[in-house]
Amino acid sequence: MPPQKTILVCPLDWGLGHATRMVPVIQLLLDKGAKVIIGADHRPLSFLMQRFPDCEFVKLPGFTPVYPKDGSMALVMLKSFPQMRAAAHKAHELLQKIIAEKQVDIVISDNRYELHSEKARSIFVTHQLDIATPGITAPAKPIIRGIIKQYIRKYDELWIPDFEEEPNLSGKLSHIKNMPVSHYHFIGPLSRFSLVNAEPRTEKTEILALLSGPEPQRTLLEDLLIRQIAASGKKAVILQGKPEENPEPQTGNIKLLPHLPDAKLAGLIKCAGTIISRPGYSTIMDLAVLGKKAVFIPTPGQTEQKYLAERFKNKKIFYSEPQKSFDLHRALKEQEKYKGLSMDLHFGGLKERIRSVLA
Repeated sequence: MPPQKTILVCPLDWGLGHATRMVPVIQLLLDKGAKVIIGADHRPLSFLMQRFPDCEFVKLPGFTPVYPKDGSMALVMLKSFPQMRAAAHKAHELLQKIIAEKQVDIVISDNRYELHSEKARSIFVTHQLDIATPGITAPAKPIIRGIIKQYIRKYDELWIPDFEEEPNLSGKLSHIKNMPVSHYHFIGPLSRFSLVNAEPRTEKTEILALLSGPEPQRTLLEDLLIRQIAASGKKAVILQGKPEENPEPQTGNIKLLPHLPDAKLAGLIKCAGTIISRPGYSTIMDLAVLGKKAVFIPTPGQTEQKYLAERFKNKKIFYSEPQKSFDLHRALKEQEKYKGLSMDLHFGGLKERIRSVLA
């Protein structure tokens, strides 16, 4: 038996998606006898502490952007680059201290470009190797690509949570001609719901809204949906994506829930008539595992979500509408014409990589 290895898992804290998709990675590492330390902040930290209460945790702050109410997020990121670099430098220095103090053997970083080290095997997880840069940000695409590749080349391995061949989920975001490193692996989609049995429910829900992502757009969408769902009179649950908060009383036909454990949430998703959510990549993987259709509302300014929403709408898989013109009545009618997506995940690629790095 090889000696037990210590793995530090670090998801990005822009919403909950990067944390939720690390659930199968963490669980399979634990199943193999590894010691897992989780480095996170804000809501991902709260979520993972609830999901893995027996793991050790360290607070690992990063840079959290404020999403614009209007305009391109890519432009905001370019303007924020000096602050991002300063925050990344601090996090990188903190990582070296954690590796030394905790005797970390492997670092698995989900979209935290700065968390690599020469003192530990460094693995980068991302589905976004190409950044969608439409409109006025298009001329900056070569610069953004160069920066991304420069950071990823500092890692020993690249893990891509998708299938290498068609059909796949991420399209051109992951499937590029020139990979930044030679040691790259398509490990297959990752969903926390592949490891749980959905808790049965007898109560039916007409609409289930799944919220997440950075502010202020998370709250703007919540307010929009509350207004339109309340006016519709349909029975609905809004999952707010706030694992740090307590439930609120039901208001009329809408029940607000800050968070649910995976098995309860899987049961709620399965029995819901219509799902409304952002087209975040982690949400898409979760819906595919549970075989559910959805109405997507891309985060304004988030070019990746706009690309994914358009891609699946063109394939007649998921219906979507822009937030500024979203109409619940129309969306409920139109989504009936879309087929949804269903797939079985067995984590073959992920299990192989875990066996390799633990050997």
